[in-house]
Parts: sequence; C-alpha cells; structure tokens
Amino acid sequence: MPDQNGNLPEKKKEREMALAEERRSILALPPEKALDGILNHPYPVTLVQSMAEEDLFMLVHSIGVDDALEVLGLASNQQWEYFLDMQTWAQDRVDTHAMTEWWNRLLKADPDRFTHWIVQEQREALDYYLFRNVELVVREYDQDPAEIGDGFNTEDDVHFTRMRPYADLDENHQQHQELRDQFLGDLLRRMSIYDYPLYLALLLESSTIIPGEAEEELLRLRNVRLAEKGFLPFEEAVGIYQPLKAADLAKRGRKAPELSGRPVESYPLRVDPADLPPDANHFLRTLAQIRDEFTLTRLQAEFAGLCNQLVSADQVAVRDKNTLAPVVAKVGHYISIGLEKAGREAGGDAPYHSANLMQNNLLADLFRVGFGCALDLKWRAERWRHRSWFSRSGLPLTFWGEVWLGVLGGLLIKKPLFFDNYAKGVLYREFETLADVEKTARVLDEIVAMDDLLSRMALEVGPVQSDTFVTCHNVLLTMWAAAYLRMDVPPVRPAVLSLDRFRQFFEELWVPGAKPRRIKDSMRAHFLSWLARRSGRPDYEIAERMGSTLEALFGMVEYELGEVEVQDLEAHFIHMFLLCD
Repeated sequence: MPDQNGNLPEKKKEREMALAEERRSILALPPEKALDGILNHPYPVTLVQSMAEEDLFMLVHSIGVDDALEVLGLASNQQWEYFLDMQTWAQDRVDTHAMTEWWNRLLKADPDRFTHWIVQEQREALDYYLFRNVELVVREYDQDPAEIGDGFNTEDDVHFTRMRPYADLDENHQQHQELRDQFLGDLLRRMSIYDYPLYLALLLESSTIIPGEAEEELLRLRNVRLAEKGFLPFEEAVGIYQPLKAADLAKRGRKAPELSGRPVESYPLRVDPADLPPDANHFLRTLAQIRDEFTLTRLQAEFAGLCNQLVSADQVAVRDKNTLAPVVAKVGHYISIGLEKAGREAGGDAPYHSANLMQNNLLADLFRVGFGCALDLKWRAERWRHRSWFSRSGLPLTFWGEVWLGVLGGLLIKKPLFFDNYAKGVLYREFETLADVEKTARVLDEIVAMDDLLSRMALEVGPVQSDTFVTCHNVLLTMWAAAYLRMDVPPVRPAVLSLDRFRQFFEELWVPGAKPRRIKDSMRAHFLSWLARRSGRPDYEIAERMGSTLEALFGMVEYELGEVEVQDLEAHFIHMFLLCD
C-alpha cells in the first residue's frame, strides 16, 4: 500500500518504465545476444512475460524455435496460447503435425506446467488431438485381450490404446509419425501419472466427439483471441481496404480515450526528432512532435493492431522482423497519405493539426483515407480503359510505351502500386506519400489525353513491319514525319519509313550547330499544327492539355538521337520512329 505521501504508485511507475526500457534494449539486440540478455537478467520470468505476444513470437523465431526452449519455458500460458494460435493452423483447419511439433517443444520447455496446462486449460484442443491420433478400445469383461488387435497398450487391462497410423508413409511422413509417437507416448504417460481417472475420462471423452464441430469451435475461440490483437478473419480483415473519404472522418466519431492491448515494440512507432530521416513522411514527422508518453503508448498499441489486421488481410506469414518490415512500412505510408489528404482538405497541414487527427480518429480510418486515394486512381484507370479508343482498337498495354505501361500496370492490378522504375531499387512499391498519388494521377491524365487525341485522329493501328515495338509515341512521330515529307501514305495508318527517307527528315529536325542537338522550334510548331489539323481541335487547346506530354516526347527524341550522326543511323537501334532498312 502507498505511504502517507503516496510514493508507491510513483515507484511502481518507475519500475515499469525501467522494465520497458530493458525490454526494448533486449528486443533490439541480435538474436544470440538477446538470448543471453534474457537468461542473465535478474528477473527473466518478469522480463519475458512483460513482452507483448507478438514481440516474443518474433524474438523466438529470430533465435530459432528449437534454440529458444529456455525462453519458451519462461513464457506465460497466454503467450503459449498465442504461439499455438499462430503456428498450428492452416487457414481454417487445424494442422495436427504443427500442433505435435509445438506441443512437443512446450513439453520440453516446462514438462510439469505443460501437462497441467493442456489438461486444465486446453481441454477442447486436447480432445480433438486425441481423437485424430489415438484409437481407443474398451475391452468387455469376458473378452479375450488377444482379440483386441496388434499394437495396443493398456495400463488397466480394460482401456487399450494405440497410435493411429499415418495413411501415407513416405520418408517425410515417417519422420512425422515417429515424432508424434514419441511425443504422444510421453504425454499419455504423464497424464496417467498426473491424474489417472482424469486420463481415462479424457480418452473416453475424446473418442466420442464430432470432429467437425470440435474443429469449428476451436476456430471460433482462436478467432476471438486473435481478433483482440487485430488478427481478424480474412473476410473481416479485408475491410481495411474499404476506402473512406477524408470528409467522412468527422462522421465516424472520436475514438475512445483508451484502447486495450499492450504496445508492441517490434512495430516501431516512437520517433526521436534528432533521428528523423531527411525523407521522413508526414506520419513520422507528426509522431516526432508528440511528447506525451500515454499518447505514444496508446498509438503504438493501436498501430500494432492495425498491422496485425493487415497481416490477416494480405495473408502474410510473419515470423521475424524482416517479413514484418514491409507490413509496418505499408501501414505507415498509407496513414501518412491519409493525414496529408485530411489535412489538406481541412486547410491545416501543420504538425499539431495532424497530431490532433491521430488522437481523435482511428489509425485504421486514416489508413483507409490514404488507401482510398490510390484506389480512386485504380477506378479511374479502369473506367477509362473500358471506354477508351485504345481498348476498342484491340491494342495491347505495350502500346503506351515503357513508362506509361508501368504506371497502368500498377493501377490495373487488384491492389494498386506505385511505378517506381527502380528509383528506390524496385519496379513497383506501395504509394508512400500524397506526392506519389499526385504524380501517378498526372501520368494517368496524360494517358487519357493521348488516348482522346488518337481517337479524334481516327487512327487505325495494325501490325507493321518494323524492328521495334509499336507505341503511341512512335506511331505519332512516324505519321508526322511522313506528313512532313509529303509521302503518299494512308492518313489514318502509320506507314513505316525507309531509312533514306528518315535521314531527310532527320536533317530537317535539328537546330543547326547546336550541341547537344535540339529540335527546332519551327518543327515543334509544325507538329502541333499537324496534330490540330488531324484531330480537329484548336492547337492552343492541345497545347494547354498536352503541352508537357509533347515536350516530354520531344525530350525522348533528343535523348535517343541527339548524339547520333546522320550517317550512323540504323533502323534497329531507333525506337522513337517506325523504320525499315
């Protein structure tokens, strides 16, 4: 009890903070050092049982499950149950071999506690496991024991048991059966010693269960336990991808001042302003402004639950920090986009405004706002594709060229991705900032505008005899070159240019004497006026809507051909025009 000055609660708080700091230090160590740190700690049981189940789960896997038996022996019953919930199920079915492996590990870690725990607290699971693995025969009083059959064992000459043989006994299943027989034989002996009448009752009880109903009940209980940590059933977890408008955040109501659950250290959320990276997103910059320990703890617990929900929705098997890192990053990025979007629409981008958004709104709702921004782009791309000239013409996506193909490819998949083109070492990645969304939106606008232009030109693009892929860029440029050279070709079909005719056009294209070469302003103007004549749209309207696209097109020509001399031109090296030798 506290003294007259009430010092005990303060001391307890200090001890809890010290333990939390020690816990964070242990979890930050390499696996071998973390194991030594736990075993050498003055209160290892307190340290291990103070860890969130998710933290301990990943720590044990990083150490190695068979090397971490001492740590498992220090864990609480609740932590054991979490391990079994995560490791002994294959979607919605019990994996009896995985159950054998993990029960065997726990039996080795703490034999007496495991025997008591599985009999007293895991009765339903034990009944199901015994039904699947043990065959029971009760001998009649006048029945000859020899009639029971081979392989049966008994301790009272009445109840005979034997292990059910595996149906498929290849080398792998043979090893599984040997492990099962060794573990189950040890467990049954311990149970009979622990409480023989209870042992007999369990055998009789397990032989009469309806396995389908028993498994369904085990699944229900598991789902309830995991749902408390955010691991919802798949059909519920995917609700995290349901988009939410920023304007609808206020209608969702304020979140509860307190949320259940412990903060999970493996889901990093605390940010020191001194360690903030230069490219930190809006979410991290906002977190760096929060100093209240209670608020950070609450946000960390909420963030962990959201990450767990995403693990369920994406069907990701997370066993260590390397597989967890992409999940944490994805959640953080979409929350960041949601904060930016909500802040912009509310007219307040200051860190304190974003901090208020996080304190008053569920992080899951902010995630949905952020993901909704990317999903809006996907839906725009799909609506355009269904009604586009490009689809009516039966053209492949490669028609849009490498970069535009990459952007469309990222938008037309089930969950949209940002086309990074290896700027950060990958071809596709998750959207990280609102700037990524806006950049992709601009490219999509360019594609839609180009499709509209080609539709107004009534082009008929079919197979051509050329050494390069047909794209919207080389189709336009080739038709323009043919028109400039006054070639007698169909006005609606791209005609392949001979290399000799292209050399004539090539010499007319550049500003004389410029190094590196630059396309003449007069040629740019000619191209724009040609587009206006062919499409029936005013040149100023085309320039206003597609000016940056056309400039980029000329830039691609200058990049590919600006350093090439006319005598060195070869058709199979040129991609911006359709040529033949």
